[in-house]
Amino acid sequence: MKNFSRINLYRTLSPLAVLLLSACSSVEVRYPEQQTNQVQPQTAPSDMTVAKSAYEFKDRDIQVPANFDTQGLDSCNFTKNNESEACPLKKKAIRIYFGDNDVVTKNQEERAALQKLTNKQLGLMLENQLAGLNRFRIVTQDNVVETEKAQQLMEQDVSDIANVMQSNSVLRPDYAVKIDTVKTAERFYAEYNGVARYDIEMTTSVIDPYTKEKLSYPNIGKIRVKGTDVRDKEFFVYTEVNNRYYTGFNYKDEENINSVFSGMASKSFDILLSRLLTEMPSSAQVQAFRNGQVTLDRGRNAGILNNETMILFNYDSGFVEPIAVAVVKPSKSSSVAQVVRWKNNDMAKNIRRSAKGNIYRIPEGQKVFAVSVGLPQDYLETRM
Repeated sequence: MKNFSRINLYRTLSPLAVLLLSACSSVEVRYPEQQTNQVQPQTAPSDMTVAKSAYEFKDRDIQVPANFDTQGLDSCNFTKNNESEACPLKKKAIRIYFGDNDVVTKNQEERAALQKLTNKQLGLMLENQLAGLNRFRIVTQDNVVETEKAQQLMEQDVSDIANVMQSNSVLRPDYAVKIDTVKTAERFYAEYNGVARYDIEMTTSVIDPYTKEKLSYPNIGKIRVKGTDVRDKEFFVYTEVNNRYYTGFNYKDEENINSVFSGMASKSFDILLSRLLTEMPSSAQVQAFRNGQVTLDRGRNAGILNNETMILFNYDSGFVEPIAVAVVKPSKSSSVAQVVRWKNNDMAKNIRRSAKGNIYRIPEGQKVFAVSVGLPQDYLETRM
């Protein structure tokens, strides 16, 4: 047997053994690095995350969203400067920093224009948009504060101003939000015309300024916006004659380029806000039901937005049971919600029956909450 050739060996083996040997000889050895899928990096523009309208919800959609927090809601007192640390709705004070502000381009005209869109300008734009949400306290870096102080010292009694300043200390940030930006400018010229292509990419990190820890929550991720997200494609078409700009999109005009990138930065911030509202939902405690109406104990003071889609749910010992989906109208410190669809379960049926033509107050010891599901369409249409 030792002197048999490979052919003689195959002849002496049974057909089944030959089949097994053939299969084994064709098996390709896969090493660890070959056992993973190679995926091309995501280069598509980022989209806004907008909450589904309550009127689009089906029964299976009425579920409590991720990232809600009901622990410690009873501790909330809504005093601006002395909120309980146990309150999950305590507004965090944040200061915004723009870190790296890189410009990637071979063209000097674009480089000069993009460098004029400074970190400070970007930071003030984001401060304004975040402040409008009323879910955070923004420690501004706007120089107008110092200008206003100087003006008041000229117009008011110095001792009065000193007393006001002593009783109002500067807000201390709970978190530092750092944003790194890469702005890219390219131009491509074909036989008859050229096209300018602009991109902006932002990466956000949240840092505890006292422990220097980079936090995993909220996770904003990377945001990409292209010039064609804020202008039509035709807007960026231009024509050159003898390698000189002739007509169309004027890539030599710094104000023209800055206008485009300012729009792209603004859209990037809109996307950032939409992700924040998904990562950090607003919530309130339900006080009572009557027919399809619901009263909540919090309003704009807890960051609830107009026409917000909210899920109502019962909370008991860490377990949640969805009750309904509703549209909320907030006032300063309370809200009224209209139930759009009740969940098909026993608890929802009991509450609905008890609230028919009557005011049904939540029994002592039972807790029913409302939690938002993301950026409402109304905010997108009226504030962005």
